[in-house]
Formats: sequence, C-alpha cells, structure tokens
Amino acid sequence: MLLSQLNTEFDYTKMEDVDRVYIPLRCFRNVKNKNIIKTITSKFNTYIYLPTVINLNYLNLLDSYIASFVASFDIKGFVFSSIGEIAILLNKDYQKLDFIANSTLNVFNDYTLNELEKINVNTITLSPELNKSDIQNMHGIANKELIVYGKLKVMTSKYCLLGHSNGCYPKCDSKCRDNEHHYYLKDRMGLLFKVIPNNIQTLSNIYNSKTLSNEYLDLNLDYARIDILEENIDEINNVIKTVKSGKRFEGPEFTSGNMNRYV
Repeated sequence: MLLSQLNTEFDYTKMEDVDRVYIPLRCFRNVKNKNIIKTITSKFNTYIYLPTVINLNYLNLLDSYIASFVASFDIKGFVFSSIGEIAILLNKDYQKLDFIANSTLNVFNDYTLNELEKINVNTITLSPELNKSDIQNMHGIANKELIVYGKLKVMTSKYCLLGHSNGCYPKCDSKCRDNEHHYYLKDRMGLLFKVIPNNIQTLSNIYNSKTLSNEYLDLNLDYARIDILEENIDEINNVIKTVKSGKRFEGPEFTSGNMNRYV
C-alpha cells in the first residue's frame, strides 16, 4: 500500500490486513509526521518511497536524508523510482534492506525484469500500461507487483502551480501542507485532476481524475498494490477487503486503465 500523503488526524493502527506500507520521502521530512511514522513502522513493514523527479540541489542532500530516516525508524527497504537512485541505494549500509522497483521504471518485458534482478531487486512493480495478456506472460525470479487500485499520477511538473494563486512567492510558507485545502485542475470536460504540491522540490504532482480498479487473481502476480490518496481509514479498509477478495470497484468514477486494451 502506498500512502501518498499522511493525515495527522488518522489512526493508521486501525488499518487491517496490510502487508506493506510505502511512505513518500517528503512525508518523512515533515516533522509533524514523526509520531505517525513511528506508529506505522512499529506495526507494518514500512518502505521509503523515493520521488520520481529529483532536482540537482536536492540530490546532494538525498543520501543524508535517507541515512537519517533509516537510523530513526524501522525501515524494511526502499521503493526507487528512477535508475539514478540505485547508485545511492547500493551503499553497503542498505544491502540488508529490500529494493522495490517502482512502476515509474516502466518495466514492460522480461529483459528489463532480468536486468533489475541482477542488482538484487526483490520486487518489481510492473508498468500500469501493460494489458492483461502482457502481464500473464511476464516471467522472472523477482516478485512481481501491480497497482490494482488508486488514482495514478499522470504528470509531475517542475513548477509549483499554487505559487502565484496562493501568493507563496517569493517566500514559501507551506500553505499546501495542511489537510483542509484541496487543489485540482479542471479540464474541458469538467473532470478534476488532484494536485499535490511538493514544496521541498518546488514540484506539482497531478493525479488522474478517475480511480484505477482492476481484478488480478488470474494474473501472474506476487503482490497487488493499492495507492491511497484521500481515502480515510474506513475507506482504506474497504479497499483492502475488496482487493483481497479479487474484486474491483464499479461505477463512472472508476477505470480499468489499459488492462483490457492493446499497447
């Protein structure tokens, strides 16, 4: 399970039947999340979820941040989102931890699976662009994971979309960090795309207007991943129950993505 953002008002100990929890690196850097992360790491197998885009000035600090969080919390491993992050994770201090390749690496075939296995990647999250037939024909030794529920990120913009409208420039006072305000982009069809700013790197993460939901029991998978964005604890538990039963959510707000299409 990926918790794309943390809510200080939620009691995450009430989450049921959870195998793994992925927490974004930026959440670790928010001091308000310290107690929440302590609680989550004490109950669940927790992994640091690394960003897809890393600015050069942030790259110099990344290694020290990771080392600090690994020392402070019970971390089981990392979800790395780009090839460039592998060099940092190959540090001998992390060799006993699990490496999980994120879906952003666009693992599309057995060749890529085999190359990632050579650097001891334990789990590989397959590309969400694969269809059902392609997934069933994937092989390899490493565990295969697929996102079967959640709003997928459709874009990362190296620009803060809220900087001008919120009057954050030239000095950012983190207006985007509270849980009371929500931001969206509306397209010409009236669909709303959730925007989550990353004020640490001055980025904007934009998520699909519809929620992915797929059945997976007949696929060649070891793990089914759910991505949580705005759901509360009761909703999270309902998602877990539905996913573990092998069912999918129906309705106009849900999509099967590329599952039944040809790439």
